[in-house]
Amino acid sequence: MINLLVTGLKWLLGIFVASILALAIVMAIIGRENTWAVLFGAPPLDRIDFAALEPRQTPNSFLLCPIGVCKKRPFDRESPQYEIPADQLAKILRQIVEKTEGLRRDKRERPSESAATVAETDLQWDYIATSKHLKFPDLVTIRIIDLGNDRSSFAIYSRAVYGLEDFGVNQNRIAAWIERIEETVALQK
Repeated sequence: MINLLVTGLKWLLGIFVASILALAIVMAIIGRENTWAVLFGAPPLDRIDFAALEPRQTPNSFLLCPIGVCKKRPFDRESPQYEIPADQLAKILRQIVEKTEGLRRDKRERPSESAATVAETDLQWDYIATSKHLKFPDLVTIRIIDLGNDRSSFAIYSRAVYGLEDFGVNQNRIAAWIERIEETVALQK
């Protein structure tokens, strides 16, 4: 009986090792990030509408939003407001965000983009952030909010594409950006 159990465990271990080896070979051939898309499907191409954003079933996202903008979904943290025009905040935010390691603009064309949606692209951008080692993708959408009277804010929705948990990665990324934005805005005054 024990020999049968040991044989079964060796067999399972062999399958596990072979699976890991096969995954490593696939990753080496097509790249780590592409492997996840092949195995689990490409990241979605949805155009995010912050006002209509629905709650997620999994805790693998973080939503930063000014009061009154995200109407259907409670946000995780209220966005800071700045005493600078929206175009100036957009410039600061993009400079900081686009220096983030493992982050790139998501230039994939969204389906059924209306003329109004395309016109909003100056105020809203999509990014793909990948984890350092395994290259798991997160989608990040940023929208500049013009509050009038040379005041502005922004909304950020950062979410994991795969898995049920993000271990605080999206929240930490946004917190680091806010800290750098605060420093930059303070220096410009």
